[in-house]
Amino acid sequence: MSEDVAAEGEAKAKKPWLLIIGIVFGVIILTVGTVIGTLFATGFFSQEDQLQAELAQIEEGEAEGEGEAEPVVPELLETPNPSRLETLYYQMPAAFTANLANSRKVMQISITVMTHYDQLVIDNVTKHEPSIRAAILARLSLVDEQQSMAPDFRTTMAEELRLVINSELEAAEDFGGIERVLFTEFLMQ
Repeated sequence: MSEDVAAEGEAKAKKPWLLIIGIVFGVIILTVGTVIGTLFATGFFSQEDQLQAELAQIEEGEAEGEGEAEPVVPELLETPNPSRLETLYYQMPAAFTANLANSRKVMQISITVMTHYDQLVIDNVTKHEPSIRAAILARLSLVDEQQSMAPDFRTTMAEELRLVINSELEAAEDFGGIERVLFTEFLMQ
């Protein structure tokens, strides 16, 4: 009889452990089922099918277009921020004076820079004005009298100065942004 009581006590002790293990497995199965159901409901598993359908459609379009020689026309994008294309000017405060190489002539110019980017470019120009002025003067000192007599001297010099200014800004701020250099005064004596 004592053996029956001992066996009955062991059976009662095993039942709570089995109950806890059953509940844990039930919760795990319920959680996994909920996650999988949510993924199906959101379309997670059907994204690959959509990508394959789009890829097949593109391939069909390429196969149809192989015989035709239609030029690809780029699509125009809408400007997201039209105020960003505002033209900004900045006139350098002092004129640049440089001697022409191997000559007694002197060139004096006043420069205005133009950008379609935002005020940050103009702020960078004012911030780094000493290094920009030095680079411009270094370039102007290389001009000789024969170059200054060329008919397109002003346009080529404006483009070279734009490149000089942008290279200084790129070295200092990683972005140039100057699109045009204008001569507001140009004097040679």
